[in-house]
Amino acid sequence: MPKSLIEFYFPQLSADFVKKQEDCISQKRFPCDFPEPNDSLNDFVNTWYSKHLKSLKEPIIYNSTQNSTETVRFTHLGTWSNPRFYRIEKSPSGLRGYYGKTNGLGGYDAGKRIEYKEKILPDENWNQILNQIKIANFWNIQTQDPNMILDGEEWILEILIDGRYHVVSRNSPGNYGGEEYAKLCNLVMTLVKK
Repeated sequence: MPKSLIEFYFPQLSADFVKKQEDCISQKRFPCDFPEPNDSLNDFVNTWYSKHLKSLKEPIIYNSTQNSTETVRFTHLGTWSNPRFYRIEKSPSGLRGYYGKTNGLGGYDAGKRIEYKEKILPDENWNQILNQIKIANFWNIQTQDPNMILDGEEWILEILIDGRYHVVSRNSPGNYGGEEYAKLCNLVMTLVKK
């Protein structure tokens, strides 16, 4: 868990990319609409997501690529609902599911963790996840949401398997063309909660 909000839960945009953005704006070469690179978030979004994961007392995943544990974490940040996460970890000792919730609001305050559960999952659940990752074409989904939505629910899915990390963020994906991605997130949630 990070020691302060300065330590982000997600990779930051590269200095070169930030400079490219700043140069475009300062030289008024509008529109400055080049896409942000995969698997990194701008500081505003990174701070927003990180403060919620910190209040949920969750570990940072992206920097654990040398670890033998494989991780899938779905974080749900609804504007007016309590932030929550569903994490599944596969390690040499087996498959485990984790769930937590705060009393905050996903679009606003982080709150304090009010619920936490941990349980052993059947090994066959991992194959279900791998199958849905393939169906959703998860590894090829762009990190940033192409839709501009001002309200709704942020669905953030991080996967670390075989030393490969990828994060995808979508707002209300079941309503805006991300049905297979939504099924993958819902599967993680269902396996942890059942």
